[in-house]
Amino acid sequence: MPSDQPGDRAATAQKFQIRSLVWSVYAPSFLLTFGQGLLIPILPIFARDEFGSSDVLIALMITARPLGTMIFDVPAGVLVGLLGLRRIMIAGILLFAAAAVLGGLSPNFTTLAVGRLIAGFSFALWSISRHVYIAQTVPVANRGRALSLFGGISRLATIIGPIAGGLLFDYVDVRAPFFAQAVVALLTGVLVLFTFRGSIDSSVRTARHNIFPVLGHTLSDNKKIFATAGVAATMLQFLRAAREFVIPLWADEQEMTGSQSGFIFGTMSVFDAAMFPLVGYIMDRWGRKFTGVPSFLVLATGFALIPLADSFGLLMAVGVLVGLGNGLSSGFVLTMGVDFAPRQNPGEFLGVWRFISDGGGASGPVAIGGVASVLALGTASVLTAGVGVLGAFVLLVFVKETLVRTPDP
Repeated sequence: MPSDQPGDRAATAQKFQIRSLVWSVYAPSFLLTFGQGLLIPILPIFARDEFGSSDVLIALMITARPLGTMIFDVPAGVLVGLLGLRRIMIAGILLFAAAAVLGGLSPNFTTLAVGRLIAGFSFALWSISRHVYIAQTVPVANRGRALSLFGGISRLATIIGPIAGGLLFDYVDVRAPFFAQAVVALLTGVLVLFTFRGSIDSSVRTARHNIFPVLGHTLSDNKKIFATAGVAATMLQFLRAAREFVIPLWADEQEMTGSQSGFIFGTMSVFDAAMFPLVGYIMDRWGRKFTGVPSFLVLATGFALIPLADSFGLLMAVGVLVGLGNGLSSGFVLTMGVDFAPRQNPGEFLGVWRFISDGGGASGPVAIGGVASVLALGTASVLTAGVGVLGAFVLLVFVKETLVRTPDP
């Protein structure tokens, strides 16, 4: 644990080596993100072609995963404290594999949506345990670089994930990406079993049977943080989820293939991932908001331009702009959450933090799908750009900078 004294914290930061996170954090996250990316370009098309789903139903299906994550965020934070990091990580990975198999075998739309909801539960378990581990091991002075690298590596996985998913969709079988995702999840579980054994684990708190007063104190003690920084994080997650809904459906409306949609996402992820070294340096040198505010504004510009992208080349160019905007937020939500979290038992705080921020991911596709069904997909994209502008304002005006942190009493 980092010391409360500034001098000790500086010494801890000097001793910390980012490479110590390679096998415990970076490699497993790369694999799971690659697995998740397999479905990004094909899920909306799969639901439409296999089950004849409308835009609203497709939006609900895409929302099922982030909704499941949001529902299970707080319980996951509690379970990490009760059962320990390693058990929760493994449980999340195995549940993710099971959800992928269920999706691949789905005979109807309802089963597919249930599979995506279970995938959301699994991501809550995995994400919270990983987030707590980072909070316990990474000093505040190193968090920008460590977590932007984390975001960058995840984005590198997203480069090849959608491309591979699109190719499997076009040349193997419409359900092949689901089963490939299950295989990747199992490989990740094997890696965690062999590499996380020697890592630190959160203490198992057998004495704290009634967790509800603890959660109540977490909410009351941090209500200002959740009402300001939490709202900004929610808007950023809204924009991120919107990419997975708007771009594939817009590509489909322009009669592009699954492979073309996958290549757009892959190229977008190249530019997204390329930003993390710069972002990490800026966050640790000048502050978290110096990348967060520009990220909102660039993403807003990209969404505003989507209705003008009526060809593969133009949509690719817009995708690159959206990738750059998202790359500017590499590790931003993670870093802010860890910065605000208490040093002792951060699980409950991070569970609530992720519950709030994941609300953006859960609501994004539904809101956009609703607007698209009433008006048009292009109109929904422009309104999404407005969310980006509002998010930049909230972050700039109402959220305090967390790079310089007052020591805990």
